[in-house]
Amino acid sequence: MKTFLLLILFSSVCFNISAQKICVKQSGNNERSAKLLIKNTSAVQYGTPAESESDYNPVIKSQKSIPGVFEAMLGETSWDNQTNASVANRIYAYPDGTIGAVWTMLNQSHRGTGYNYFDGVEWGPEPLVAIEPESTGWPSYFPLGNGEMIVAHDTEGGLLISKRAAKGTGVWITDTMNATGPGVGWPRVITTGNFIHIIACTKDDYQGLTHAILYFRSTDAGNTWEPPLVLPGLDAASLGVGENKSFKGFNPDSYSWAAPKGDTIAFAVADCMGGIWIMKSFDNGSSWSKTTVLTVPVFETAPTPVFASTDASISVAMDSQGIAHIVSGRMFVSKEDILAYDIEYNPYSDGLIYWNETMPQLDTTQLGNTDILESQGNLIAWMEDVNGSAEIEFPDVIGDLYPFGLYNVALSSMGQIIINDDDEIFVTYSSCREDLMNTKAWPCTQLYRHLYFLHKESWSPNWSVPIDLVGDIVHSYDECVYASLAFLSDVATFSYLYIIYHLDPEPGIRFGIDQDEPGNNYVNYLTLYPPMSVQPSDSRLEVMVSPNPTHDFANVVVSLAKADKVELNVYDALGQLVIKNNYGRQTSGNHTFKVNTSSLTGGMYLFTVKTGDSQTSRRVIVE
Repeated sequence: MKTFLLLILFSSVCFNISAQKICVKQSGNNERSAKLLIKNTSAVQYGTPAESESDYNPVIKSQKSIPGVFEAMLGETSWDNQTNASVANRIYAYPDGTIGAVWTMLNQSHRGTGYNYFDGVEWGPEPLVAIEPESTGWPSYFPLGNGEMIVAHDTEGGLLISKRAAKGTGVWITDTMNATGPGVGWPRVITTGNFIHIIACTKDDYQGLTHAILYFRSTDAGNTWEPPLVLPGLDAASLGVGENKSFKGFNPDSYSWAAPKGDTIAFAVADCMGGIWIMKSFDNGSSWSKTTVLTVPVFETAPTPVFASTDASISVAMDSQGIAHIVSGRMFVSKEDILAYDIEYNPYSDGLIYWNETMPQLDTTQLGNTDILESQGNLIAWMEDVNGSAEIEFPDVIGDLYPFGLYNVALSSMGQIIINDDDEIFVTYSSCREDLMNTKAWPCTQLYRHLYFLHKESWSPNWSVPIDLVGDIVHSYDECVYASLAFLSDVATFSYLYIIYHLDPEPGIRFGIDQDEPGNNYVNYLTLYPPMSVQPSDSRLEVMVSPNPTHDFANVVVSLAKADKVELNVYDALGQLVIKNNYGRQTSGNHTFKVNTSSLTGGMYLFTVKTGDSQTSRRVIVE
């Protein structure tokens, strides 16, 4: 794996997320701390804002495009801004094999929640009408009892809660919450039994913070609600914010929930001028503790130095021991006016950062040094040097333009992290491709962002090589962003990954500098069966299966450290046993068993080899 990362600081952008305002300025800072250098290679080509082509077909990849990847299209929207920073939990996979998914949908002039449901066999038809009658946005989705719920915000500063008693069927009942409290928006929701937990951001100043994060809790499935709280540790005094300081408060969408672990719940908060924190409760939200992940200096004069920080796109997960793990984009930022809310950032910032609670606290000095980050295991992804030139090559643009869409995040960001019961860590993120560009994009030639995946076994210190999940010819010239990765559930005897993401034929969004003309965008569902790494060489039982994918026969090679009984069980996607072979007692060493798979339908299977005191599984695709 290459250790090089582009860090170029020659321009900056100032932004105000809640107002969706972006203004560009040249800083003249040409400082480089990169081993990969910029190389401008192609001339700028200007286009005009074009209407979405009516004959554009968001082709769905087949299972043969990338082994183990399956897709379906869930719906369309002309609202191409699904978040300002962190991606909400917008998909949930239930233990019975059903799945629910939501997104912000704009249908003609009405904006609301688009919803689709997989009944275990197929997805429903593309939704044509939003869930809510009111104009809403930014939905977050989670089960509630035997049913389901969606929390979104309206245009007046209230939260709309839509519930129904049975998932996938029945009438949605929508009620307004927080009608008399401070105006809030950009919500995230989880549930633990009848407890509902919501975090959201105020739309205005609140208790000394320019945008505060409020925690809402119901203990009776939403029939009543406790007063919203600014949790201890996220209050103005604890954070040291101030009108005359660089850190004034939080940004919308700068937080995310982890999957609950019983009564233990946790969420992460990130701010480029403040830092990163993890809030955790061991008693279902009655009391909270705060862990600082990243410290950022608070300045009282401006202009401030340019320093490395988070881009506020944050995702968090807890392992089997309740230890929190986070991923976040890495961004270089500064502040020109100490009184202003706007922040300047470098659009060429790159790097996906990983951290867990067993690691030392991070600071801006460490974030500015890729060698330190990599040696500590904190730097896990960046833009891919696709052509192997040892340079990241961007199209040439002029003036205040940038050769990629601007989402207010790093070039590798929008990360999502989940952890299964075996403490395997799975991460998805979007990253620019240096080799794929739209020469007719508005306002200039722009690179496409693709959806990547990487993972780490619990026993290994190393991450896998990132895989471009949409890297085949089908999606080469699609912008693939806003991926939401479902929390894992025991749908079968091995872990699936369930993803919805946003597919756009043109890079960038309709807001800010890009000003793309509204057009059709697509919400795709993607199921990924991640590869399972080979166990360490001193394992008592090693198993390899080939070929993989297979068709009529599979060779299962079993390496025994000592003589033992060997049994092979093959499970289908529903966890049902479809093949059971008992090979009796075998001597130590390598043994090859030929398994007839000709009767199996195409799909993913789990080959599990058992001995007297060991068990090892491999995922196998049957075509």
